[in-house]
Amino acid sequence: MSGSFRRIAAWRAAIVMLVGFAPQAQAYEPPSGTVEYRINHSKYDEIGTHKVTFSRNGADLVVDVRIDIKVKLLFLTAHSLKSDRRETWRDGRLVAYTAHTKENRDDIKVSARANGPKFVIEGASGRAEADGSVFPSHPWHPDIVTRTLLMDTKTGALLKVSIAPAGEDEVTVAGKRVKTRKFKVSGDIERELWFDDAGNWIRLRFVSDGATLTFTRKTPLP
Repeated sequence: MSGSFRRIAAWRAAIVMLVGFAPQAQAYEPPSGTVEYRINHSKYDEIGTHKVTFSRNGADLVVDVRIDIKVKLLFLTAHSLKSDRRETWRDGRLVAYTAHTKENRDDIKVSARANGPKFVIEGASGRAEADGSVFPSHPWHPDIVTRTLLMDTKTGALLKVSIAPAGEDEVTVAGKRVKTRKFKVSGDIERELWFDDAGNWIRLRFVSDGATLTFTRKTPLP
């Protein structure tokens, strides 16, 4: 084995040790059906749901996401968000994406598609292109922790990020304690992600407008 190949092998081994699982080597297999997450606000407690439905269309994997958030103060709705999003994956690559989000009075639409080696996005800020494959910021797939470029699933903006291991943790899912590995995302977005040893997305946490939002899996693990 040449010196360059030895360095590459050592680098990959170091990544596996840091991450705790190797998503590509493990060939994560998404579930079928719907997985639901509850959304908690640091001040208003539970404010909504996030549902992810996995299905197949021939060789394509289709991931449908529905988000429903409503914050009420007394009898008034202080904040609302409804979003429907669809990811289409082929051979491990995101090849098409659509999203329609209504947040209060804002109406936000995104469409994106693979075009040869490029990924073309039409979003709230106009048109953007990226070389190669792009991962959505929606963290259902554990391979997200290996990426440095993400697409914001609400706006379509391209995000440069760094994702690093942040230790181990236990999270309660459907009444059972689940061992997870935690990751910290920094750069154009700041958030924390939790995955179990099988690569299932368990929790997401980030700060928005001074409040902490936490998405935690409700559906029992297989």
